[in-house]
Amino acid sequence: MKGIDARIIELWKDVYPASAYTAGWDEFAGRLFVPSESNVKKALREARALKARASTKLQRKVLGSIEADLLFEEPQPLIEGIVGAIFNHLTKEGVDEAHLRSLLSHASQALDAAGSRFERKKVPIGVRVLTMYRLDGIMDILDTVGKEAKGAELKGLCEEVKEKARKFVLSFGVEGFGKGRFEEVRDVFRKHGFDLGRQRSYRKALRESYDYHETPERLEKDALRWLDGELRLYRDVTKRLAEAYGCGPDAVEERLRTRVAIRPEDLKSTTDSIRQVIQRLVDKEVANINPRYDTRVIETPSYLTGVLPTAAAGFFDSFTDHPFQLYFITTDPDRDPIRSVASLINTLVHEEYGHCVHHSNSSVGYVEELNPLEELPTTFQGPVTEGLSFNRELEFLECVKRLEGKARLSEEERGYADAMERYGGLHLMNMEVEYETRKWRIVRFLRVIGDVRVNTGKQGLLEFVGWAHGYTGVPEASVYFQLFPAHEGMGPGYATCYAVVGEEIRELERRIGDDGRRVQFSTYLCSIGYPPRSIYREKLEAYLKKLQPAPGRPS
Repeated sequence: MKGIDARIIELWKDVYPASAYTAGWDEFAGRLFVPSESNVKKALREARALKARASTKLQRKVLGSIEADLLFEEPQPLIEGIVGAIFNHLTKEGVDEAHLRSLLSHASQALDAAGSRFERKKVPIGVRVLTMYRLDGIMDILDTVGKEAKGAELKGLCEEVKEKARKFVLSFGVEGFGKGRFEEVRDVFRKHGFDLGRQRSYRKALRESYDYHETPERLEKDALRWLDGELRLYRDVTKRLAEAYGCGPDAVEERLRTRVAIRPEDLKSTTDSIRQVIQRLVDKEVANINPRYDTRVIETPSYLTGVLPTAAAGFFDSFTDHPFQLYFITTDPDRDPIRSVASLINTLVHEEYGHCVHHSNSSVGYVEELNPLEELPTTFQGPVTEGLSFNRELEFLECVKRLEGKARLSEEERGYADAMERYGGLHLMNMEVEYETRKWRIVRFLRVIGDVRVNTGKQGLLEFVGWAHGYTGVPEASVYFQLFPAHEGMGPGYATCYAVVGEEIRELERRIGDDGRRVQFSTYLCSIGYPPRSIYREKLEAYLKKLQPAPGRPS
């Protein structure tokens, strides 16, 4: 690339060298951005100078994202960034001692710089708790490297970084945090109150980091409307399942989990079996998958289970000829592993046939050649990939429900229907998958409402948790863990990512109906990278016009 686009990519690499390495620029192995005051100021000057010269909306928004991220003054992203950088190095190349020595040296410098920056700042209680949740992860991954290291220098660096990380995190420590269980943290907030300190910055974060044009008030209003609609559908499927099980509605969740329970140690093998038939069905009936698709299923390492309690997707070598994805399945029984076949299917569809297909199709240029700025993993990645994956769950649900009324099934459809016979039959499994889909849609709409309320100060976290439980019936601990430690730890606005773009995609799909153009449209929307949300919407609108039938032809 030439001109400003090339300069922006070079700036992005300098600010996110670990992400650049993960994406395929191997010359950045062993590097981590050190957030010293001078380094941050230098990067900001470059971003602002380029922004003054930018000629396109895409350039301005990507630079705005980098600037907003540099200005985000909370401690927990540093710890998460170190863990992610180490993990991605281990994933791509194993224990390369030279690269890991360099990486840990940079991590040590980064912790020193962050310690100096934050020792003069008053950090709100909510952010201090978010930081505490990151300590176990960095300790675990450094223990892993230390055990695998053969050289004394690398072993020593592991101990050095552990000590600095412990000192850094515990400088924000809160008495009574314990293991971070809901009951423990609830007592902390009852004693000290709750504050994230984001009231003044929240609206700007929505705009600059996620390209949301709505006001917080509009987001909350929309999410409440979506939540009310979903609650009606959830209660309907709960009633139908209760009748099928011969139990009361309150017993449905437990019956679903125990009817065909999956032991944690069997999760990976069961997933491997089911994904074979689902992948063929998705490729034919939901969204086309490129022939170079390469996703590998692995168990979530212990040092990541705190922030990946159930499952997740990871992207690698995006800017090479051989991009690949990892689908993480958490099997630790002390976290929140998948416990039923229906939950396994719903999660698999979201993580693999949403996120992983999105990354793979985009990286190989399956539909069209992309501007590399649209492929960079900036803060805009969240709204697009979470939104389309959120909606992918409904696309898949509609697909498998149609099978019940079809006289003749294709080979792919028959494969899925036959697989479901092992678990109680297509009709029962469809109800259970719908139950899981509706349940998670409720959780994600609650995330939007909670994100708005706790970041604007409209409602404290415990007050929101109590309200959400009373309004929906979702257990208080589940509301807490589904909103706070991971999602708010990512920063203000991230918890909102899933729902808003997902509902926008849904609105566009309603214009198409159920004919073959839906597969074309769904393929396109997961093949055009991660541009800012407004540009993504513009591209989808333009493509939708191309799909419209000629005048006089029925749709």
